[in-house]
Amino acid sequence: MIRKSDLDAAVDRLIGYRQGALKVIARERQIVLTPAKEKDRLQLMKVRAHAPSSCGPEIPVAPARGITLPYAPQAVRATANGYEPQHVGFSGRDAARASDVFDVMEQQAQRRGGSAPFTPSQVDAGRRYGALVERHSSVGLKCVSVEAQDRGSQGSGGGSYMDAVLAEGDAIRRMEAAIGTGYALEVTRNRGGKRRSITTRALVDMVCIEGLTLTEVLKSHAWSVYGDSVNRAQAALASSLDQMARAAPALR
Repeated sequence: MIRKSDLDAAVDRLIGYRQGALKVIARERQIVLTPAKEKDRLQLMKVRAHAPSSCGPEIPVAPARGITLPYAPQAVRATANGYEPQHVGFSGRDAARASDVFDVMEQQAQRRGGSAPFTPSQVDAGRRYGALVERHSSVGLKCVSVEAQDRGSQGSGGGSYMDAVLAEGDAIRRMEAAIGTGYALEVTRNRGGKRRSITTRALVDMVCIEGLTLTEVLKSHAWSVYGDSVNRAQAALASSLDQMARAAPALR
């Protein structure tokens, strides 16, 4: 028997899908919609705060969490025919993860009838880089020398923690070195326009750390968001992500 709470959640989800679809169609066809009522805005926010149904009903609604997507947790298990990957989610359910900029760019490409702009390996490198930088920046030890860290960890049981901190810092430096100091898009003739050059490092940081799409990066530097500019930015980011993946393949 369907519970009333499940039915209400399904209705809310359908209403939210309608509001989201209207905004996408209006944006693509350059139609100006009348401002949504506060009730509609809150309704869409509530729908986006629901975890996917395949993850189960126990995950609470949390607007601050943002949109979540399902993924199937897997582990290699022994079977009668050897070993094979199996779904290991609780009660057969999927797990949930926060949607990020790579998901947004993939959805944008799919709406245009294209394929995913980046390979799984490239996406993994970008997500690892963003997570490492975010985690490492909150350590609070930027002004402490390596020697002082080593001395402070002796006999305190903190050696493994400090080893992890140093390993993350080293991985970030290797990935940054792999990005290089070149330009993703360079202004060769500046005739007083607003267009600015975009370094490869700035492109990677704005996407992987700040969570901006390629379109948003181009707009912020006054570049066209169509045609060759987008293709060049995508190619530059993909190349950098490949190099980052090779520079730090293991640390997560």
